[in-house]
Amino acid sequence: MRITDDKIAIKIKKQEQVRGIYIPQAHKTVGLVEGEVAVVGPGRIYPDGQRRPPNVKVGDRVVINNIAALHLTYAKDGEKNEYWVCKEPEIVVVLEEGETVEEFLEQNESKEANGTSSAGLFGF
Repeated sequence: MRITDDKIAIKIKKQEQVRGIYIPQAHKTVGLVEGEVAVVGPGRIYPDGQRRPPNVKVGDRVVINNIAALHLTYAKDGEKNEYWVCKEPEIVVVLEEGETVEEFLEQNESKEANGTSSAGLFGF
């Protein structure tokens, strides 16, 4: 699989919805999900003609808003994998090694309660 421009393919962990609403009749999860970057495009070409590489790399753990992503099932050599494909700006956060989504959200919720965070802008 090859990705174009500033798009990123993210392999989502099964049942790893972070926050959101489950819609059973549509069998879709709406909200923030955690996954691992599997494929990265070469980057966006800006109006000045320069291509700027993405800020994420294969293997990074990220959280995305899956409303802004395209769900894709990719089969190769008899093995099916599910991905969310989105543009790089749709990545909400890149998790550092050892950091969990829950810890990140708790830290930002406490900062937001104190008025020192803009996490509310992301809807979590």
